[in-house]
Amino acid sequence: MFGPTLAGRNGVSLIPPTLEHYKLRTSWVVAPEVGRFWGPRFGELTEERQEKRFKDTAESNTEIEWSIAYEGEPVGYTGIFGIDWVRRDGESGIIIGRHDLYGRGIASEAVRLRTDFAWKELRLHRVHNWIAHANRGSRRANEKSGYKQMGLQPRTFFRSGEWYDEWLGEAFPHTFPEKA
Repeated sequence: MFGPTLAGRNGVSLIPPTLEHYKLRTSWVVAPEVGRFWGPRFGELTEERQEKRFKDTAESNTEIEWSIAYEGEPVGYTGIFGIDWVRRDGESGIIIGRHDLYGRGIASEAVRLRTDFAWKELRLHRVHNWIAHANRGSRRANEKSGYKQMGLQPRTFFRSGEWYDEWLGEAFPHTFPEKA
């Protein structure tokens, strides 16, 4: 399913994705600066595949997804995937597709909005993720919203000629900062 519009701070909002937003993803994930830490998650990057994924996501009851808008323009996406409604747990993810916007707090605000929605609207007990340990920006954006390291998997994927460790994080409602 697609999430509702969530207005944030500093020009950042989460908005329901459109098919046109999905088509932007192909150019984002093949950019070396963006896809560097994305690891083995690549799939078929055809327009047909993006259309199918858009349709499947819209119909899904185990994932919720948003486009990240910065000053009204789609610049990435985030969501909670594989939601187990019995255990009230889901896996989160985020991509900022425009590397020229890194370091502006866009990911931090998107993670804050997404995580707040997980607690207040979805009533999840836990949200977890895995991030390339070397991706300090993504880790920091998640840590600002209460994600704590629960583990580190050494050398779990090979990308661009080197092995990467994965940081495993999790957040609970009680770890979410009061004034995030």
